[in-house]
Amino acid sequence: MLSDLQIALGATAVLAGVTGAWSPCGFSMVDTLAGPARERGRRLLLPACAAFTLGALAGGTALFGGLAVLGAGLGLGGESSTEAAALVAAAAALAELAGARIRPQIRRQVPEPWRRRLPLPLASALYGILLGLGFTTFVLTLAVVALAVACVASGQPALGAIVGLGFGLGRALPVVALAPITDRPLGLFMLRLMAERPASLRLLRALDGVALIACALLLAPGVAGAATRLTAGADPTAAAGALAWQPPSGPGVLRRANGLSVALPGNDPALGAGYVAWHVGDEVTVAKRTTLAPVLSRKVARVSELAVSSHWLVWRARRPSGDAIGAVKLADPRSVRRVAAARAPGQLGRPDLDGDRLVFHVAGPGGSAIREVNLRTGRRRTRARARRAQLLGPSLLGRALLFVRLDRCRQRLILRRRGRTRVLLRRGPLAGSDVGFDPGHTSQGGMHPCPLLRGSRLMLWSTALSSRFAYVTALAPRAAGARAAILRTRRRAPRR
Repeated sequence: MLSDLQIALGATAVLAGVTGAWSPCGFSMVDTLAGPARERGRRLLLPACAAFTLGALAGGTALFGGLAVLGAGLGLGGESSTEAAALVAAAAALAELAGARIRPQIRRQVPEPWRRRLPLPLASALYGILLGLGFTTFVLTLAVVALAVACVASGQPALGAIVGLGFGLGRALPVVALAPITDRPLGLFMLRLMAERPASLRLLRALDGVALIACALLLAPGVAGAATRLTAGADPTAAAGALAWQPPSGPGVLRRANGLSVALPGNDPALGAGYVAWHVGDEVTVAKRTTLAPVLSRKVARVSELAVSSHWLVWRARRPSGDAIGAVKLADPRSVRRVAAARAPGQLGRPDLDGDRLVFHVAGPGGSAIREVNLRTGRRRTRARARRAQLLGPSLLGRALLFVRLDRCRQRLILRRRGRTRVLLRRGPLAGSDVGFDPGHTSQGGMHPCPLLRGSRLMLWSTALSSRFAYVTALAPRAAGARAAILRTRRRAPRR
């Protein structure tokens, strides 16, 4: 299923292609296809139109898909590059709505001798490729530039292919629709409209501007991404196609890979390898996920949340003096290891395991950070740090790290993998903001309000990561107490 951003960019590309065909190049293409058909029979028209359409699709895909591949090679696709693409799209939208002249202009037409020297289907295919490439002839809309920037900034070849196919389709549609009816009243009227009525091109450019505004809003930070409300509950945990979570009331729930859900004998479930863990009060149990047969049971005072893998059981305990994270080997449950501790008011977040690697967040007056500990080697490192933002609820899967970042102006669900950062989900800030001072009074200590953002009623919290999906808890604070739901979004969604 296509994301909102892919649909918006694809639709904009179709409009930009139609606008580009509403030109002398498009007019000459109609005559190129229809002229020989009138002289030598209409049997040439269908293969010529098909060749032109395939050429336009190939050219568009080569241009915009290639730009997206270039962006991926440059490591783009993060928050900063999409913000830049949003600014370019917004500027291009304003220029299109204002009818600004396109400068610098590419003053090049398609080669005229091809139509006389080459077989008509071959010439049509080559003309289609040139027009599909967008920048090889006159550019009649700045949407082409904005779409090119968006493809590079995204670093997503699939998105580039969607844009390229949409642009090629838009280039081909007016031509292949008019070529068969040039000798009919409707065809003659449309040709006159294309050649003699500049207002029709002005209208198409205005439509391009409206479409670009939608793209800019989807690319801009703070706009909600595509997410599905999966179920009521909190603290999701995923492994090998299975998902578990804590519902608002009652024990934890395990949803197996076959889609069947079972109630667990305890709370705060955790999945890892072939195991599932839960606790009842201070009694922690690790069991086989398929049969729920216990393999380990131990007491942990004030335990709150768990993590489990093929070799380790990890827990977080909340104590009056502060939070602590402990670990034990499944093969040697008597050897308890203290992994981390935080003095109040500092806090440690929910732990998550992938093999021997443990990850959790640390929050305090000086900011927040995401820490990773290799329980086998003892190696520690900081995966992310922020002084003016909260980094929350991290989860690991291979080289991928998923976490929530909350700051004054936005909430984001972020996926980092191999040095690339991708925003899977965006929400507005938890509260609105103003300039911080009244008119006529000193502006000392004032803050700029968050631009173009609306406050969100949901707060993103703990996360879970699978090979296909990312999960996050969305808290809705209410007077009667917080309500929680688990949202799901695809790992390869846009990032916007």
